[in-house]
Amino acid sequence: MTGGRHIVLYGRPVIGRAGWLEQALGPAWSIETLDYAAPRAAREAAFVQADAVVCVRYDASVPPAPRLRLVQVPGVGTDEIDLEVLPGTATLCNVRGHGPGAAEFVILHLLEWRQRSRDAEASFRKGSWEASSRFGAPPRGELFGATVTLIGYGEIGRALADRLEPFGVRLRVANRSALADAARFDRTGGLDQVAELVDGADFAVVCVALTAETRGLVGEDVLMRLGPNGVLVNIARGPVVDEAALYAALREGRLGGAVIDVWYRYPEAEDPDQSPAHHPFGTLGNVVMTPHVSGWTEGTVARRWADILTNLRQLETGGDFINVVRRARPA
Repeated sequence: MTGGRHIVLYGRPVIGRAGWLEQALGPAWSIETLDYAAPRAAREAAFVQADAVVCVRYDASVPPAPRLRLVQVPGVGTDEIDLEVLPGTATLCNVRGHGPGAAEFVILHLLEWRQRSRDAEASFRKGSWEASSRFGAPPRGELFGATVTLIGYGEIGRALADRLEPFGVRLRVANRSALADAARFDRTGGLDQVAELVDGADFAVVCVALTAETRGLVGEDVLMRLGPNGVLVNIARGPVVDEAALYAALREGRLGGAVIDVWYRYPEAEDPDQSPAHHPFGTLGNVVMTPHVSGWTEGTVARRWADILTNLRQLETGGDFINVVRRARPA
């Protein structure tokens, strides 16, 4: 080791940034990359020296890390960090910056659900004019005038509200706490009012953090209120929405459709079963499925790693961390 401080990039999602970090930090840090499947001896040797770890997952399989001062998650969600095994010496931080990309993803799919441009393009490529008014096609829908319920009003919810307002939609918001800008919305309420707030909506967008309170928040009662003309968009975490209830409602036509970007299974690359759920959502024609890409944009990556770099430099200088989820416990 050549540097005075040691950072471990732990897991496939972060190990590719080693070169960038080396250039940004200079010789004050030594950087080591490890996959989750690395031999135990290699992980022990790395973690015993670690001052900082950048990782998505931190659980009981992580070896002792007596020097650890910072555990940095490269996303907003910390649901794969086991706080029971996280060293008390370490501060846990996440990052932000995903609002613009995630909001654009949602708007893209809301527009597509109403406009159906991909279907029209695909049939036209095959030589059909069936989508044209000249041949008697019904008119396409519009996002203008639609009712959209935001379930959660964090960074993504606020970014969505700002971008959806110019489309002329009616906005409702369900949130854990009261909204300072509630007057701008058609209706607002707490998370215990989600069913009421999705009743009659055209779209419901799930963008709330996964916690013990929100696990299963969107269940059969909420889906029934959204109804056969409503569309659920989930860009938060899979388990915020009850999987079995969602699948049954979609299959039976009690829910109009869904755009699902976050899932119930995240297999490792070598896992022979790469399915993202315990139910076959891919067999349903009223579902759009994407592999957790809503916030994964060039802008998001740049903003997130700028935050990570800030915290590493704060660790070096003794400054205050940003985006703190849990502070180190006093010795």
